[in-house]
Amino acid sequence: MTTDATAAAVRRTAGPAFALAAALVLISIAVAVAFAVTGIRLFAVQTPSMGQTAPVGSLVVTHPQRSYAIDDVVTFTTGDRTVTHRIVDEREGAFVTRGDLNGAPDAAPVALDEVVGRVVAILPGAGFLLQAAPWLLLGAVLTEVVAWVGDRRPGWAWSARFTGWSLTVTLVGLWMRPWFDMVLLDFRATDGGSGALLHVVNTGLFPLVAGGTRILSGQDATVPTTDRASNGAFVLTPHPDLDLPMRLVVIALCLLPLVAALLVRDPVPVAAPGGLRVRPDTRGGRVVVPLIVVTVTAVALLTGLSSTGAAFAARVSSTSDTAGTNPFFTCRDAELAVGTLGTKGAYALSPTNTPSKSENDLSGIGSRRATYAVAPAPSTSIGCRRDLPATSVVFDGRSQCLFVPGSVTNPTTFSLEAWFRTSSTSNGKIIGFGSASQSAADSQWDRHIYLDSTGRVVFGVYPDQVRTIATPAGRSYADGAWHAVVASLSTAGMALYVDGTLVATNPTTTSAQNYTGFWKIGCGNLALWANGTSNGISDYSGPSYFIGQIQFAAIYTRALTADEVRRHYYAGR
Repeated sequence: MTTDATAAAVRRTAGPAFALAAALVLISIAVAVAFAVTGIRLFAVQTPSMGQTAPVGSLVVTHPQRSYAIDDVVTFTTGDRTVTHRIVDEREGAFVTRGDLNGAPDAAPVALDEVVGRVVAILPGAGFLLQAAPWLLLGAVLTEVVAWVGDRRPGWAWSARFTGWSLTVTLVGLWMRPWFDMVLLDFRATDGGSGALLHVVNTGLFPLVAGGTRILSGQDATVPTTDRASNGAFVLTPHPDLDLPMRLVVIALCLLPLVAALLVRDPVPVAAPGGLRVRPDTRGGRVVVPLIVVTVTAVALLTGLSSTGAAFAARVSSTSDTAGTNPFFTCRDAELAVGTLGTKGAYALSPTNTPSKSENDLSGIGSRRATYAVAPAPSTSIGCRRDLPATSVVFDGRSQCLFVPGSVTNPTTFSLEAWFRTSSTSNGKIIGFGSASQSAADSQWDRHIYLDSTGRVVFGVYPDQVRTIATPAGRSYADGAWHAVVASLSTAGMALYVDGTLVATNPTTTSAQNYTGFWKIGCGNLALWANGTSNGISDYSGPSYFIGQIQFAAIYTRALTADEVRRHYYAGR
């Protein structure tokens, strides 16, 4: 039997519920109209190809533009799919795109009319909410039906609501896995064949630890494992790794339904039959304290000691990389793989060393420590996106230079590598060779990479006259984006690679000027050189110092192969 007070309480809860529903409908209509007028579109990220830029579960907001530039993140349609990737090149009026974690560009170019819009906002985690919204709404509706057709007392109705809402959120969470999840991208055998290197990415919202490596949301890592399942496959079992503030938040969320349910009580106590005294509500002392203790203990154990049970297996049948994937996922690993015997110097160009004007060689060999002309200024703009620390060095065009120790006499077999970013044409040397020690005032100079008056990337040597090869005319690399350049000289001639692709060669030039000099990064004499490709023409005199940022530069004592150059480039992307 429902009392008048109970019925009134039910009516009081119905009014706000209907008002809230009406407000949500009006807001939805207004948002839909605004999006239709402005062209704004919303998409939920479902795959990890964009890494930390747009982790799985992110909400991306796109807006159509009149034009698009390299390094823009865009959403486009291809067949029956919608994809969000980064523009990495433009060829013959179409865009070349690639996901930040992908080892190669997308197979098909993207025409302008296939682009939905440029990504103007990325909201991590909001995509999960957008995908879950219909199912959460359905669960809320079903819960409300149960609450209305059952016992009409407010206490019972609210208990049913809390139970239904919690069950809905739990079921949707188990299905969508927004909190903790990991995906295996590819794998390869370790050098000895006794284990596997698994390339994984965290597709959940919270950090995980896998094989001793902490992986944030959207972050990828290459994790070694020697653990095997009963069928012989290598396995990796990650577990949550929440810091103390996040654990407290999780505990609070777990206790929220319980606390809310305890706050809801019948407004008018119902007398027991026969006039007996109603027993006071003692749930606070008998229920709340034990449940809080159990909840805190469970969260602490689940987030600190136990694993998620999400094991990922990858079978490795031989010691070769049969998956055909890129073996390096950081620029540091790629440059170190050449080996100390094949390297004159390799530097991250992250100004974190002591003393402040030194730069340690990646190998850790003390005799290879390079010296800056002035204390380096750091920049948070980076070309190698997965390397830490995430910094590069600013070259001011006036005095900054990194001097590689040790003189070299007439090097004729070498490779030069660097990541650079600039907006200045007619620029100085990115990396090169000269006769002056600890100075840019060379009396002899060649074996260098620079940007000419039109922004073309040029590689030059001086065997008997100026000889250069360059990127094709019409494309300026002084575009404010990061680029990777590799140039080599050997018995096979000159070769120039930009962004992992061979752009120019000269097989007839196999030597350079014969003198003793020093390798330098970011400076050196550049008088009487050439614009673009030249054989004997000296129509360019550049400044002695580079303007822009440089990261991960190296001098190798052999010519890198085309496959090595490609792998080094994708290690940074």
